[in-house]
Amino acid sequence: MKKTLVLIATLILISSAFAFDKGTINPGGTASVSVSKADSDDETTTRIILRPQIAYFLADNICVDGIFIYESESYDDDDTSAFGVGLGGRYFYNNFYAGLSLQHQSMNTSRDLGILGEVDKTISGIFLEPRLGYLVPLSENVFVDFGAAYQLGIGDWGSDGNGANESSDLKFSIGLQYFFKR
Repeated sequence: MKKTLVLIATLILISSAFAFDKGTINPGGTASVSVSKADSDDETTTRIILRPQIAYFLADNICVDGIFIYESESYDDDDTSAFGVGLGGRYFYNNFYAGLSLQHQSMNTSRDLGILGEVDKTISGIFLEPRLGYLVPLSENVFVDFGAAYQLGIGDWGSDGNGANESSDLKFSIGLQYFFKR
């Protein structure tokens, strides 16, 4: 127990030495992969998410983020892919951060209906995404990013979609962040 407390105290002290100054540029991103089955006889669902980003610190510990989104999901003969962009911001306190972004995504779904053929559908939507994270230092400028985000659909679906965008998605991710200090 003592070793755990010493480790936590050491990490807090080390992380408090890092501050992100005005003018710092932060390229980075997160990735996640999931493989799941509803039951043992079901087909496997595979989901891949890549989210590169670039950020610029407008003030000490406050940055604006440009976010790029790619998501791919496959289940049996059905495939869904999404591409998107977003604009957001984060506030850092030591190595913890909280942020919010507004995103636009376009999703293409392809379904195989057997003898009826294949059906493609494209929809687009706007999303609001609050997120929290913690950065673990690997070196002075490189950090592992452990994060969580909750994506909320807002407004109505566009393109081939109709109705209200009431989707939501809780995400946990790991990534790598680099900070170019001036």
